[in-house]
Amino acid sequence: MRESTRKNLNTAIYVRVSTEEQAQEGFSIRAQTEKLKSYALLKDWSIFDIYSDEGISGKNITERPAINRMISDIESGRVNNILVFKVDRLTRNTKNLLELVELFEDFDCAFNSLTENIDTDTPSGRMFLKIIGIFAEFERENLSSRLKLGLERKVKEGYTLASNTVSYGYIREKGQKIQEIHPEEAGIVREIFSLYLDGDMSMTQIASILNERKLDTKMNGSMWTVMTVKRILTNSSYIGKVRYSVKDDEKYFEADGHHERILSDEIFYLAQEKMERITNVLQTKRPKDICYFCGVLFCGLCGSKFSTHHNKGIKNKNGVVSLKISYRCNKKVYFNDDIRCDSPNISHTKVEDAFTKYIERVNDFTENEIIEPKKDEGRKSIMEYIIACEDKLRRVGIKKKRIMEQYANEEISFDEYKSLTEILNTRSDILDEELRAARAKTEVKEEVSISKKDIVLSLKENWDALNNSERMIFLQSFVKKITVIVKKVTLRENAVKIDSIEFHSGELQAGQLIHSKRRKA
Repeated sequence: MRESTRKNLNTAIYVRVSTEEQAQEGFSIRAQTEKLKSYALLKDWSIFDIYSDEGISGKNITERPAINRMISDIESGRVNNILVFKVDRLTRNTKNLLELVELFEDFDCAFNSLTENIDTDTPSGRMFLKIIGIFAEFERENLSSRLKLGLERKVKEGYTLASNTVSYGYIREKGQKIQEIHPEEAGIVREIFSLYLDGDMSMTQIASILNERKLDTKMNGSMWTVMTVKRILTNSSYIGKVRYSVKDDEKYFEADGHHERILSDEIFYLAQEKMERITNVLQTKRPKDICYFCGVLFCGLCGSKFSTHHNKGIKNKNGVVSLKISYRCNKKVYFNDDIRCDSPNISHTKVEDAFTKYIERVNDFTENEIIEPKKDEGRKSIMEYIIACEDKLRRVGIKKKRIMEQYANEEISFDEYKSLTEILNTRSDILDEELRAARAKTEVKEEVSISKKDIVLSLKENWDALNNSERMIFLQSFVKKITVIVKKVTLRENAVKIDSIEFHSGELQAGQLIHSKRRKA
């Protein structure tokens, strides 16, 4: 909370009185408003607006239009100071008070109560907020503990935690405790197990078949993928079980559910045994730098990204199995005929040859392809980017809090809460990294503008001397997009041509030029 002077703050005056209070105490809206106006003028605060909830109880804030409008103005930055006659005018609910104090802290909004002499510009006022903060933290920890215990007990009693996203094959209406079988989806579940066991099909083949038939998944607009099929093949809900903490092996457990089963134990466990027998092509994690074009390669036919695909090669004399690396358009697999891309797969070697030929054409680059941003404009752009990142981080924090509120109010399931939180945590980590990188650029004293031609000239001279890791770093740092066109020449032969290379624009540090140039010299 700010500790600077409170002058010229955009102040929201909030007043409230219930019908009973006004009748018994003569505690009118007008009396509160007049006193608070005088106090604001005395403090030289700018009154942004007066928010009045008349004849409304202070038990909660959800049904009070004025306080909700004030909260919206705080979140948008229009208000940065709150003034009330008494704390209980704000709310009589302890939980709501803790939430409001956290909101004020999050948005650097001062808080003042005239009667209790609470002013966050004073030591006693700041102490009050710290005490409230301690209670808020205590309440959060207790809430988390109670939620976990409640969810565990719910599963042990045989009820699923899923609400909006119940397992494929089931449906549960709002207010129902037990999920029911969805006849059409249950038929698809049985078919998936049959195709996997009796038809001896892979998960990729099953996904393709389902997409060909244009069958919907539980997620609107989503296509069937290997992971979608695998989640069904490993879901014990189909044999009458309910599950807890699916994504955490240490906490995971199953219990007998009250819902009707779709499969027999025999069929389900035969599928589990088959999955355990099948050897994964990539049993160990392979270094990403062996497929360094991944992430920047795009299809010239449909515009989608190419993903990496690995196949086992032949064992050499030392018994080591080589990996054949290729790339394929993301719209080639899984999708139905209406949207599937016809671009053939391409080997890493073919892409490498096409890339080498492309950079050999460096002399054909014209001057209008050179990027020469001005130093001041570049720095201004970075600062604007930093501000935008900070704003995004703040919004991520708000979303995380709202998700927790939804979960506490049983509006979303535990799995949904955990999944959404993980997504926001990942987004927060990415933004933190981008912020650090952007701030580092503002600290660099010596900068140079580098053109596309400079980049490619340096690349042409040094590409052969770079190892896989250095090539990957270069492509990720300088290249935004490589568009390739693949044509079928014969049954086994593809012709690969790089149509264009799009470089990252903006100022690049001189030290970022390929360091192997010095090594080669």
